[in-house]
Amino acid sequence: KNERRRSSPSAITSVLPGLPNFITLIAAAITMGVCGSKEALNEPQGKPGVVPDKQTETMPAEKKAPKALAFAVMRNTHEAIRGAIKDCDAAVEAGDVKSLSSHFQELQKCVEMHAAMEDKGFFPLLDSKSDGAVKKNGLFEIHHEDEKLSGALTGLLKAEDASEEAIKEAYAAWKAYHLEHLKKEESIMMPLVPKMAKQLNPPGDSLQMGILFHEKVLPYVSDLPWFAAYNCKILAKHGSTKHDALTATRVWIHGLQYACTASQWEAVLPAVKKAIPADLFRKIAEVANIEAPGKIVS
Repeated sequence: KNERRRSSPSAITSVLPGLPNFITLIAAAITMGVCGSKEALNEPQGKPGVVPDKQTETMPAEKKAPKALAFAVMRNTHEAIRGAIKDCDAAVEAGDVKSLSSHFQELQKCVEMHAAMEDKGFFPLLDSKSDGAVKKNGLFEIHHEDEKLSGALTGLLKAEDASEEAIKEAYAAWKAYHLEHLKKEESIMMPLVPKMAKQLNPPGDSLQMGILFHEKVLPYVSDLPWFAAYNCKILAKHGSTKHDALTATRVWIHGLQYACTASQWEAVLPAVKKAIPADLFRKIAEVANIEAPGKIVS
């Protein structure tokens, strides 16, 4: 019987000693052709034949937290006042004297605190940094007429026999004067605050501006938790002239955080949290970390 010879691997190797190395090279070439190089395997997949744009390989940079602006509390309180006037307008249009009285009483409490901050702290500070620009432009006197007009309206709202027409006229007179008063203050204040910030080292430093506000302006707020809650409540409802509710409220409360001690902030934050919608508070906390302590070291 003829039997087929079986060749052992050793026999093949003895006949073709270079065959194993040759097979290895062929296998490696096939692998490289199908899969590509090690570097190619590590590259992101793109369109066939197109080298991926290196920019697509870079993760987007994290957004920086917004800068805290302590003195924006003053400017954005003006925006809260404008929002509160809208609530008063709605009451007047509805002929609801009781509602007007309630809104105006709260608004006046805010205005009185804000005026004290200006007259006793903010205006003298600006004057000291700007060669008396506030006094030269008559801002110290502007509150006197406002007090007369608001006092007249308050008296009518308390009087039992005041006519609705008389109340509307008094309100219209106060509103017209007060809105012009806000514009005039802003036209003087807004250019002066950045100039004051540039005098710091480093210029515009949030912590130094916070210290300045804490020392020169904040002492004249008679009820800080109430003042903060009221302003944030109105901004959360109406936003501001240029910003939505989220931005306007965040700018106000974040700025105040940089002007408060830890103990002041412990009193302020719960009042604000209670005054504005929970979702809005959460969004502001995520962006500006307002749940951290106040920034002033006492």
